[in-house]
Amino acid sequence: MKKAILSILSLFLATTQIAVAQNDCGDRFQTPIFSDVTVTQDVPYGSNTEAGGTLKDLKFDFYEPTGDDLEKRPLIIWAHGGSFLGGDENSGDIVELCEEFSKRGYVNASINYRLLSFPYILGQISAGVPIDEVFFDGVVKAVGDMRAAVRFFRQDAATDNIYNIDPNQIYVGGASAGAVMAIHTAYLTTESDFDNYTALDGMQYINANGGFEGDSGNDGYSSAVSGVVNLCGAAGSVDFIQANEVPIVSIHGDADNTVPYATDLVSVSGFDVIEMDGSFTINQHANDIGLQSELWTLPNQDHMAHSNATNFPQTVEFVSEFLYPLIICEDNTGIAEDMENGEILTVYPNPAENIVNISLETNHISTIHVSIYDNVGRLVKSFDSPQQNFSFDSSELAAGIYHINLSNEKQNISRKLVIK
Repeated sequence: MKKAILSILSLFLATTQIAVAQNDCGDRFQTPIFSDVTVTQDVPYGSNTEAGGTLKDLKFDFYEPTGDDLEKRPLIIWAHGGSFLGGDENSGDIVELCEEFSKRGYVNASINYRLLSFPYILGQISAGVPIDEVFFDGVVKAVGDMRAAVRFFRQDAATDNIYNIDPNQIYVGGASAGAVMAIHTAYLTTESDFDNYTALDGMQYINANGGFEGDSGNDGYSSAVSGVVNLCGAAGSVDFIQANEVPIVSIHGDADNTVPYATDLVSVSGFDVIEMDGSFTINQHANDIGLQSELWTLPNQDHMAHSNATNFPQTVEFVSEFLYPLIICEDNTGIAEDMENGEILTVYPNPAENIVNISLETNHISTIHVSIYDNVGRLVKSFDSPQQNFSFDSSELAAGIYHINLSNEKQNISRKLVIK
């Protein structure tokens, strides 16, 4: 019964958040509002040594709406599939995703990353290294590259600002191996994530590859992300994913014979390599712990089914609808939102860390009641303020997305509050 009530509250808040976001964003981020996309190719973002010892130059292709003048734009960093053995930033499905989301007002980066090779894998197996450990090491290397890409864009935002991204709104996504990368970039962040993971010594490979941040470049900037787009990917274990972490949207065929839809062995070129928790298990775990998650299951469909001609338009729509309520459309230093009768609500900074300031310009002089809900509808904080301009301590709130509601005897207004 309790879970059912929380589900109803979650649906209510999601609907409310979408309504608020529509007031802020209009059609941007939800529907195509740009007809053309500008692409900047082969931008270097770092370098590192591949598993076989060769130095790899890391680069991305950057996609943006042609003629866009928004100064701070949400960024999605995408990674291609290929079983960590092949592919590059020109992968057709990723190019299409970058184009479609750029037309909706996002900016997008399609990255390359370090790969394994069959000769290297065979050499490691001959040397007695288990195949699951070979591939785990490959995942760790690739994740270090994606984190370097996240840091590259934050570094640019703080210095040259060539790409006009919002450093507080960076998402990661990918297909197949690229989705595996994105999931681990977001959730495999501390040694305690391995507490219940007994398949192998994960920290051995983390430490050998520069720690959780990796060593592929752009030190000194955060690699934290705001959410994950998972297209037929999987996690080494759902135990890596905690309740206070970022949202995830997933699409997966339930007859996937490469990356498991539930929990099973990943298959590469017909060989079983490592057990992983697929999108169904991830979504189930997220629902159990109260993490914001949605899954579109493609019945009786195999690997990469999201990208075929029939499913691709719905893939873009499904992901867009999930991300839309999460996007903050205003300058990240604050928001001034018109209310009825010319009244203005200002909440800043947003995202916030320790202190949130609220200013309500209104003709109604009355006590304001403030209620704050987490992303599954639980009331986490409430208080009354006799003042129209006030602050409150947000340091006890865990990082995440909240729903803040302000009301007096005349009206009620709601909007998102992000705590970082």
